[in-house]
Amino acid sequence: MRKFRLLGKISLARFFTVPWKSNLPSSEDQNWKNIGKKIVNVAQNCDTGEAAFNECCLAREQLESVIQSVGYDMNVSIFGGLITLKIFEVGGDVDFVGVSDIEPGTEEASEIVKRVASELNYLGLKAWPLPKARVPVLKVDRISKSFPGSPLHNLSRDGVFQFIRQLNNTEAEDFTNLIKENYGAKEVEWDSMFKFATARFNSTSSLMYALPHAKSQNKNIILSLPVDIRYGPEIYRFPFDFCLSSTGLRNSYLLGEALFKYPYSRHLLLILKKWGRACGTINSIDGLLASYALTVMLVHFLVKVEIIPIVSTEKNACEPHLLEVTPRYQSLASGKDGDMAQVGFLFALFLEYFGNIFDYTNNVVCTSDMNLTKKSMGWDKLDNTNGKPPFFEFGIKDPYGKENIGRNLDLESTIFVQEAHISGLRCLLENFNDPDTSVHILTQKPPIPKRTTFPSIRKNTNPNFLTKNQLEAKQALGKMRFHERKKSIENFGKKAIKNAENQDAASRVTKDILGWIRNSGSN
Repeated sequence: MRKFRLLGKISLARFFTVPWKSNLPSSEDQNWKNIGKKIVNVAQNCDTGEAAFNECCLAREQLESVIQSVGYDMNVSIFGGLITLKIFEVGGDVDFVGVSDIEPGTEEASEIVKRVASELNYLGLKAWPLPKARVPVLKVDRISKSFPGSPLHNLSRDGVFQFIRQLNNTEAEDFTNLIKENYGAKEVEWDSMFKFATARFNSTSSLMYALPHAKSQNKNIILSLPVDIRYGPEIYRFPFDFCLSSTGLRNSYLLGEALFKYPYSRHLLLILKKWGRACGTINSIDGLLASYALTVMLVHFLVKVEIIPIVSTEKNACEPHLLEVTPRYQSLASGKDGDMAQVGFLFALFLEYFGNIFDYTNNVVCTSDMNLTKKSMGWDKLDNTNGKPPFFEFGIKDPYGKENIGRNLDLESTIFVQEAHISGLRCLLENFNDPDTSVHILTQKPPIPKRTTFPSIRKNTNPNFLTKNQLEAKQALGKMRFHERKKSIENFGKKAIKNAENQDAASRVTKDILGWIRNSGSN
């Protein structure tokens, strides 16, 4: 067991322990500092900024209005990356959960996501429910052409209401007074036939409250939409998921609190997620990891090397409705010279640990018990098992329960994940003297282990209904849709970065010109 304290010119990095014989270059090597700097820079470019983060919070409020308008007495909370990272990641989506006094069962949750999907589609969003998923979920694509954090269009607060018949003067006046007094409309205009009303509201949230509620209260309304959904309110700007299982909400706050005990844990998580997506380890639809699993793996690792303390679930065992509804943005820490060597070294240690040290056969990734085994969880392979649950190849314990987050992975997938870490570390060390190149390769075109089969084509099979070719075709279509959505989100994120860079450049040019004009005027 080795203990390290990496020293710097500006600050002292904290002690940490490596409880295995590491084969990495000396922690005092200058290259670790350069790798750490590069990691911090790449991570900071993953942040869309405070304005975009706050827009996600407004979208939460707007989704809540829609759900309550169809009769469901529940609040909507944010979970996932916005809670654990406290930023909105470039190219990411937003996770929402409906929280009520009594959490609905699977059958009821399936009906709710279908009903909410119908209402969102009515409002011009592209929503499709997955009611038969293990956790029923609703997925919604972004509609708006505007980038997160960019100024709202002047039509973003305008809505149009279409009526099933021509209204008389009294009915039109009553509706005008209703949406002005009850829903915050500032101006209302009618067409000559009194069948269409266009209203401008005080805010985008007022608009999103009025659209579904006014329709539910007035049977004469057959259509209520933003005037132009391409420039609609915040809820139209982001891809998001909605479910009714509060487990992810509690886990997000628990893991977020753990990550904040080390100022650069979020940087490490962001770089690992970029690497995971690029090499394919983050790809749950093909029987690999979800980004949430990688978060648990990082927290486990940081506890293992004593960077952060063991995570206690008892301290945070409060009811979901008592958790903070709207998270607060917290920018990523700037890199201090004295901390950078540790950041680079920890990144390599993570790859080494899950590539060469962690015992996938017997041990379980856990945030509260570093010695948890599959045998103690009942997940080990016995003589009478055939590779199906409760036997698991890769054990990742859910922080708040006894479920296995790595249940999707079969033997081949587990080997793929392990070899990806081995290949990632090899790539890092092969380019050790060139940090820019090594980090760029790992996040853009990392080495990818070979994989011959995909477990997703073997799931949920029923030979009485589908032939092998039909099943493979069905799974291929599902994966194609998933990857097209993922690619669309990633491309949107890249455009958002480019847009922000162009805005910054334009701002600098404008300031230079104004400065030149002032100087010319004074002369």
